[in-house]
Amino acid sequence: MMCGCNKQQLWMVYQTGFALDDIKLYLDTHVDDQDAMNYYNYVRRAHRDAVRAYEQSCGPLTADQVTSENWNWVESPWPWEGGSR
Repeated sequence: MMCGCNKQQLWMVYQTGFALDDIKLYLDTHVDDQDAMNYYNYVRRAHRDAVRAYEQSCGPLTADQVTSENWNWVESPWPWEGGSR
């Protein structure tokens, strides 16, 4: 059983996650940089949207994202079964 996710969706999660981590580190030392804060808000939304798109196609990206009545974390194929998690 293959899920409907693709590597491009996962790549977007990785890219936006990296950018989010990077800007948080920058803001730790540049707390008054309003442009950086605007970028942080932009990247935070982009990352949230990327994760949401991935999860709609593939199911929860991490176990703490399970929102159903059952434990659907294990319903999608694992990487060795052809999944892209």
